[in-house]
Formats: sequence, structure tokens, C-alpha cells
Amino acid sequence: MNAASAALLTDPHPCAHIVYPYTDEALVGQAVCLFASAGLRNGEGVVLILSAANYDGYMLRLIAEGHDVEGLQRSGRLVCLVAEDLLAAYMGDGAFNIEGFEAAVDVVIRDCRANTGLGAGGMVRGFGELVGLVWNVSLGTTVSLEQMWNRVIDQHSVSLMCTYELKGRKDIPESIHALHSHSMSSAGSGE
Repeated sequence: MNAASAALLTDPHPCAHIVYPYTDEALVGQAVCLFASAGLRNGEGVVLILSAANYDGYMLRLIAEGHDVEGLQRSGRLVCLVAEDLLAAYMGDGAFNIEGFEAAVDVVIRDCRANTGLGAGGMVRGFGELVGLVWNVSLGTTVSLEQMWNRVIDQHSVSLMCTYELKGRKDIPESIHALHSHSMSSAGSGE
């Protein structure tokens, strides 16, 4: 990972919306851990929406970085959700309930911010794999979710990182890229 990417992940703008299209699972895990770990070390709240496949591995990475994951979760400064559970909960009659999901995200972010102990001045950063799961099924729903995240970012001044596994694709569509303020390399190098 180059210095610019590391700086973006460790000290993102409060309203950054970072996209990381990737081919290398190990590099994306390193990036996610750097992003979340830096926030926790800064006293920020961190919300992670993780795929079931990555949940335990990312928790172990945070523990290896010296974080008391269980204690942080009990305190509410670290909120960890399973992307597939959210998908099941908000996927109604074949359509994702974006309004309901946005309302739930608003509450999670407010609660996480309150648990930083800094009140309204507490920073929160988030990472999500939900859009990465949805884009293989529905590009339209993915775009709607990314638009929702931009509203959340504007309303709550959070930094957000999204990942998209390319799975043989060269890159993500421009319609998704355009909804992000920052993009990391899609070459798999993390640069």
C-alpha cells in the first residue's frame, strides 16, 4: 500500500466516501483493519458491516492490533453487523427497503457517536461490505444504496469505506465510482 492510500485510510476527511475495488483479499483485509484500527486508536466510533465470510477474520485482525474488541463492542464504540443479516432483514418483496435501512443506520451512527464520550463532536467512521454483495445481483439497488450512504455521510459527517470484489472484472462501473469521493486502486495492489 502506498503512502497516499495509507494516509487516506488512517486520517480520512470526516465526509470521505472511499471505494476500494479489489482482487486480493489479503490486501483488502489489511486496508479495512488499518481504517478501523486508526479510528479506534483516535477514540472514534467505528461501525463495521462485514460479510459473514470476513467477520471472524477482521475481528481477529483488530485483536492482533491490540484492540479489546469485546470491550469496545460492549461500550458501543465498535458496532459490528453481518451484511447478509442486514440484506435479509431489509430485502422485502424482492426490493431492498432503503428508507428503513437508512433510518436504522441513522440510529446506529448516533448511538455509536454518543458512545465515543465526545457527544456531537465525536467522530464515526464506517466500513461496509453490503454494497459489494448487492452489486452482483442488482446494479440499480447498489447505486441507490451508495446514494443513501452519501446522504448519511452528509447528515452525520462520517467517513465511509466500501469494498467491491472484482471477481474477474476489470473495474466497477463508473456509476458506482462517481458516487465516491476517493478511490483506491482496482489493480489489487492497494495503491
